[in-house]
Amino acid sequence: MKAIIANVIWGSLPIYFYFIGRYPPLILLSVQMISTFLVVLLFLLISKRNVFSFLDLKRSIVPACLLAINWGGYAVAVKSGYVIEASFAYLILPVLLITVGHMLSRVVHRSSIICILLCLAIIAFECYLKGVFPIIGFAIAAPFAAYILWHSKYNLEPIKALFYETSLMLPIGIIILPTVDFALISDWELIEMLYLSILGILTLLPLLLFVSSTKEVSFDILSIYQLLSPVLGISIGIVLYNQSIEGHTYISYSALILILTLYNLYLFSTKAKNHV
Repeated sequence: MKAIIANVIWGSLPIYFYFIGRYPPLILLSVQMISTFLVVLLFLLISKRNVFSFLDLKRSIVPACLLAINWGGYAVAVKSGYVIEASFAYLILPVLLITVGHMLSRVVHRSSIICILLCLAIIAFECYLKGVFPIIGFAIAAPFAAYILWHSKYNLEPIKALFYETSLMLPIGIIILPTVDFALISDWELIEMLYLSILGILTLLPLLLFVSSTKEVSFDILSIYQLLSPVLGISIGIVLYNQSIEGHTYISYSALILILTLYNLYLFSTKAKNHV
């Protein structure tokens, strides 16, 4: 359930970016870093928890960098009008999760190898037809897959991990603000500023839920929940942003969703038989 809620929120984020207005991606990234840190800090102060550990802070440098790249890539992509391309990242992510799960598994599963090869073939075919590699999709998906892998290795409590990560990102968020040309924003409307203020909550909630779910559910099973985000994101891109999707791209995306769904149904049925 945690992974489902997280992916519904992620898939719906283009709606938020649509109503947020004219703010440049750098402002959004800066606000995202600062506000997420403040929300985490507020939670820790209210709960009166002492979490500081220099060793854990040092360990969190890598995931903080990965998360910053993921956030920045997504904000730039969506605000630049590449909503469908950004959503494709979360269609690539399940494939990466299955691949990581296969690499970490001590037992070689033929089904996962077949699934990975079929998905890679579809992505390669789509690249061939478009004549371009999905750089935006991989630039967003790969750092997040690595971020999930890090958390699966270091069993750090999600809220503590996010405190360290956002603490490390905070200076970057503060440094970014003076570089932004605020003249690009002719007038600051109250409603848009209110939308901007909840970015930290919208960032923190799904991330906490998803990181928590990675400690309870295998990478293979997580891949089925990841399909919710791209389906929602692509639908929103077509309806709200008036973006079009080519016929071959629609077929490729549908084929990926079908393969990942069938693979996960197979996993569920296999586990059900083993429990009988």
